[in-house]
Amino acid sequence: MVDLINILATIELFSDEQSRKTPFKSGYRPLFNFPGATTKISGSIKLIDMDSFSPGSKGDVEISFIKGMIDDSYFKSGVKFTFDEGGSVLGEGWIK
Repeated sequence: MVDLINILATIELFSDEQSRKTPFKSGYRPLFNFPGATTKISGSIKLIDMDSFSPGSKGDVEISFIKGMIDDSYFKSGVKFTFDEGGSVLGEGWIK
């Protein structure tokens, strides 16, 4: 069994020209960038109280990461991060 780190976060999905054009559902797995981390980390987003998350939206989600991919110190309340797909930053968030 894989050990997971689950966090609650508020995220915002950008709606500019370079951003994602379609909504996503629970299970979406972008790459996350934490300031100071030397690698990006994949995480799975679980939506809370919504069926889909559209460009321009902001809301609370649960994100699951595989433990050990980056140091646990990055997963503290108030830490800000960005997330991307294919090298384009799609949004930002912060840990609750």
